[in-house]
Amino acid sequence: MSNKTQGNRFEQELCEILAKNGFWAHNMAQNQAGQPADIIAVKENVAYLIDCKLCSSNYFPLSRVECNQETAMSLWQDCGNTFCFFAIKLPSGEIYMLPFEVFIHVKDMGMRILKEIHMSALPTLPQWLEVYG
Repeated sequence: MSNKTQGNRFEQELCEILAKNGFWAHNMAQNQAGQPADIIAVKENVAYLIDCKLCSSNYFPLSRVECNQETAMSLWQDCGNTFCFFAIKLPSGEIYMLPFEVFIHVKDMGMRILKEIHMSALPTLPQWLEVYG
């Protein structure tokens, strides 16, 4: 199975989980030009921009965030929106929710990868749903 197919399955999986937790969730299917995020989810009039990252090992290289994704998330916030996240799924199946602000912070600190030990400080998807869902 190709990386793209696996990534698309993760996007669909996350949309289904969000929908089961009361979100309106839309998977922005790949188009020829690409898009800067994978999912827009809304619940109780609050919108969330989420980009899904599927990892084949227990770390996440920050270089996997493309320039257009970083720019789009910055613009999302500049337009008065608050919540944007990277949903990072590890081979174990655990999904961590990395807030965009934390991504910027660790990148500015010079970090190049987030190891699983770093991600354990982030909310897992179930923990995230307790707060936002």
